[in-house]
Amino acid sequence: MARVSYPVIALVASFVCVASFAVSYSNFDGYGDLDPEQNSLQIMESGDSFSIVLDEFDQIWVYSENKGSSNASVEITLNGAVVNGTSVKWWDTFLTSEDGARVYVPLTKLGPGAEGEYVFENDGASLLYLVDMVGIGENLWQESSVQIMAASCCLSPFLAIMGIVGLVRSSKSSKIGPKILVFDSNVGIPTTEEVFRSVNDISKESVTDAATPDPWKEEVSEVEGMTEKVHDSTKGTQLDEAERDWQTWDEG
Repeated sequence: MARVSYPVIALVASFVCVASFAVSYSNFDGYGDLDPEQNSLQIMESGDSFSIVLDEFDQIWVYSENKGSSNASVEITLNGAVVNGTSVKWWDTFLTSEDGARVYVPLTKLGPGAEGEYVFENDGASLLYLVDMVGIGENLWQESSVQIMAASCCLSPFLAIMGIVGLVRSSKSSKIGPKILVFDSNVGIPTTEEVFRSVNDISKESVTDAATPDPWKEEVSEVEGMTEKVHDSTKGTQLDEAERDWQTWDEG
């Protein structure tokens, strides 16, 4: 029963984590932090420039609205030298407006990198939004719903795998059928001892005779001793009588 219980508990816990994620997601109220129009370092129109001093751990992402991203462009310089930001991947974070009507896509990512004063220049035709990703992450992590969602995402796959593996192992062990005992047909009906040895895989050679003393051994020895004594005394009597007969054979 213990084997079957822990996989079932693991699977139930995994489903609880999924349910907790769904409830926390529905109660999430940090959409304002994910709206570049409300939470950004600077909104830059075409031709504008913006300078900011960054340390080595800061991360600034440049966003534009999805429908105008094809006309968006930015140039970043540090001490007069052009800096190439990190290229954007398909899995990078998209941001949305609080009402969900607008989607913002990242153009380039800057940092973590060298310290200094960076200058951002909008040389395209679309609005640009400079977003502090470290600050957004710190603000979101303070919300309990985000903490629950993060814990659910980490625990749910682990618990599900553990439960599935446990069920597979328990199902394999339950398929073991009863042992079939085969005895020599010439022996006849097996004794209880033979059945016990067959079930427990005990060879006949490994079974030693019990060192139980013979309850009649001592009495038999005593009887044999008494018989020998009687035998000896009878023999002695016969010898004495024979000697006396030899001595008096001519007296008759």
